Amino acid sequence: MAATTFTLVTTVPRPHRLATAVRAIRAFGGAAAAVALLGDYGPPGAGVRNPRPEYAPRPD
Repeated sequence: MAATTFTLVTTVPRPHRLATAVRAIRAFGGAAAAVALLGDYGPPGAGVRNPRPEYAPRPD
């Protein structure tokens, strides 16, 4: 029979809050600049799709 010991990890390395905030500002700022200056909304497949897509035309 083998004995296994588990060490208790009380500290988890977390990213610095300032670095996370700067990364978020850079991402949102870059997206806002792309839309405002270039008029680029990104690829057409990205974003929210129609929640009720029509798979087949309804018979009238």
